[in-house]
Amino acid sequence: MLSFRRTTASSTGEKPMKVKKLDHIALYMDDRASAADFLTSNLGFHVVDHTDRYTLVGAGGRVGKLTLFDAPTGAPSPDPIERINLRVADPESAAAKLPSETNPERQGPGFVFTGPENLPLALVPGEGDFTDYDLEGFVLRSADPEASARGFLEMGFAPGEDSRTLGAGEYRLRLAERAPGSGGMLFHVGCLVDSAEDHRREAEERGLEVQDFVEGPNTLAVFVRGPEGVSVEYVEHKPTFSLT
Repeated sequence: MLSFRRTTASSTGEKPMKVKKLDHIALYMDDRASAADFLTSNLGFHVVDHTDRYTLVGAGGRVGKLTLFDAPTGAPSPDPIERINLRVADPESAAAKLPSETNPERQGPGFVFTGPENLPLALVPGEGDFTDYDLEGFVLRSADPEASARGFLEMGFAPGEDSRTLGAGEYRLRLAERAPGSGGMLFHVGCLVDSAEDHRREAEERGLEVQDFVEGPNTLAVFVRGPEGVSVEYVEHKPTFSLT
C-alpha cells in the first residue's frame, strides 16, 4: 500500500485538494459493447457518450456514470472494487426487472446482483431529491480500510460518518476488508473539481504520484495514484461541456 506524506494546505501554502463530487467510475471490460448493452437494457441508463476508446453510460450526463474501456490484452484483472451502488425509488421493483441470471438477492433495504462480466452491483433506496439509477457510491476493498480512508481524505474526499467512509459530493466511497469472490475491473475513479491544474500542482507538492495530465474537447484531467493503487482522476469541465 502507498504511504502518504502528512501535509496539509496550511503547511504547504497551496490550495487544498477538494473533490466537488464523484463524476464517474471507469471500468475495464473484455466486451465493452455487450456490457453497455446490458446496462442500458436492464437499468435506467443510456449511452451518454461513445468513442473508439470508451463508452459512457448513466442516467444522465450530470449525475454519476460508468465509463467502459476495452480491457488491455493479457492484463491481469485489478480487483479492488467490492460493489457499485445505484440509487432507485423502489429497489424491489427494480430488482424484479433484472434478468434471472443476475441473481438478485435482498440485502438490507436493497438488492445485490451480478452485472456484466461479474461486475458487482447493488440497488439501494434513494433519499431526498435524486435521479433514478444515479450512482449512490461504491465500495473498495483494502488491506487496511482506515489507512486507505485517511489517504483518500488527504486527496480531497470529505470525511464520512465513520472511519471507513468518505464523501464525494452526494456520493459515498466506503472501504472494506479484502475478501475473495467479488469481480470488477476498476480503471480509475473520476471526480469533478474546479481546477485540474491546481490539483496537479498540489499533488506534486504533497509528493503524490501524478500519472497523467489529459486535455479533451470538453475536459481537463489529472490522474493521481491513491491508496491500493487506485487512480483518481480530477476532472475539470470546460464551458463547452454539454453531455446529457
